[in-house]
Amino acid sequence: MSSTPPPLNFPRGWTPHQVASHLHTLKILFYILGVLELLLVPILLLGAAGGYISESNSANPNAQPALLAAIMVGVGAIFAGLGTLNILGARRMAERRAHKLCKIAAGAACLAGALGIALGVYALIVLMRPEVVASFAATDGAVAA
Repeated sequence: MSSTPPPLNFPRGWTPHQVASHLHTLKILFYILGVLELLLVPILLLGAAGGYISESNSANPNAQPALLAAIMVGVGAIFAGLGTLNILGARRMAERRAHKLCKIAAGAACLAGALGIALGVYALIVLMRPEVVASFAATDGAVAA
């Protein structure tokens, strides 16, 4: 049995349908990550308030309730910024606009732990593909009606 080998000039890149499929998947995953990060913010703020209240009434003279609250509020602000950036990046991926912002959101997703690293690396690999860059370039100059 002899089989015919594939042609040598077979196109190696992604089709527009594959580009759209990968960007759609990334959009959904970035929305999920952004919402999870934003849902973590109220929990951190409640933890800051609870820690401040409990440490204020402590008999320990070395207790620093303001420092604990400041750290928790700072971490909450970081997660709020990352969540907002991920949601904005997801929206721009869906619109195929602001390629640089999408790459920044992909890099920032790596700060969200193991799942964020996996998502960020996958997003960077997809966003660096020439076909994806071309699809962003084709819509960046277009005027929305």
